[in-house]
Amino acid sequence: MSKDKIVIYGSYGYTGRLIAKQAVGLESNVILSGRNEEKLRKQSEELGLPYEAADLSDPGQMDNLLKDANLVVHCAGPFIHTYKPMLEACIRTHCHYLDITGEIPVFEGIKARDKEIADAEIMAMPGTGFDVVPTDCLSLFLKKQLPDADRLELAFMGLVSGVSHGTAQTMAENLGNGGAVRENGKIKSVPAAYKTREIDFGVKKRTAVSIPWGDVSTAHHTTGIENITVYTAMKPSAVKILKLSNWIAPVLRLSPLRTVIKKRISRTVTGPGRRAREKGKSYIWGEVQNPNGNIVSARLTTPEGYKLTAQTAVHITQKIGSGDFKLGYQTPASAYGEELILEVEGVSRSISSD
Repeated sequence: MSKDKIVIYGSYGYTGRLIAKQAVGLESNVILSGRNEEKLRKQSEELGLPYEAADLSDPGQMDNLLKDANLVVHCAGPFIHTYKPMLEACIRTHCHYLDITGEIPVFEGIKARDKEIADAEIMAMPGTGFDVVPTDCLSLFLKKQLPDADRLELAFMGLVSGVSHGTAQTMAENLGNGGAVRENGKIKSVPAAYKTREIDFGVKKRTAVSIPWGDVSTAHHTTGIENITVYTAMKPSAVKILKLSNWIAPVLRLSPLRTVIKKRISRTVTGPGRRAREKGKSYIWGEVQNPNGNIVSARLTTPEGYKLTAQTAVHITQKIGSGDFKLGYQTPASAYGEELILEVEGVSRSISSD
């Protein structure tokens, strides 16, 4: 049987819906999927795409869903809980795996299964959205400008506020867990707001604070650089709150509190609206330094983060559909190079040297 099906799993979630809409019109056979058949039916009627309900916790259902699929775009998070059964189903059925995570343990967990993935003759690429396509490409671009670089710092800023339900749930899962950086090749757990610095994003200077972004894992795989910190722009008042969270981390990690927060998220968080996505921009900065103190920095300007996620996920899907992929665990830039992000409409790059 020809494996020509593209499955979007979790297609009725906030980001899944954006990816599904972006995928309408692809020549491949796009299938909407997830656990909730009622939501799938409504989405199918709206988009004119077929659907197939399947429970991720049921291996038989997942094997039936993916047996004739070329790839799955996995959009049902938090991925720390969902990536393993999806990846295992992909390995069993020889189906390429994509997701839109930004969670370091997911990247590390999939990377650890590189041989299994390659032996199944498939590619597994977590982080095919705003997490981490633009930053991964910028990392490789900078590494090529300064090949002996041993330090990489990245930062991003969005001019439109708001997160999706799924992103908010993932943030709730990580309450009280602090941050992460890479030092001397190893991922190191650090307090929240471990580092701060002022960063010029080109359009404005902002205070930025270190966060446990996916590039702490992926940029090392892509570039080999052993010291990596990732920042996000944040108001000084928010930085103070983040630092305060270190003192109450044990309370924030309590399951009852997380349950209450998740319930509130389910009631109140919907994500940026269409106008915000269309008007918004994201600004990404990166800097590498070598042992001699030479520095190269560069910037990207991209569409709003959720819009970009839909664009990049579908763009990579099309590449795989045309036979353009590498076996095993891959990051966006390890598979497609630093120019991948410039293939997306609305992205520009600039560079400066010190």
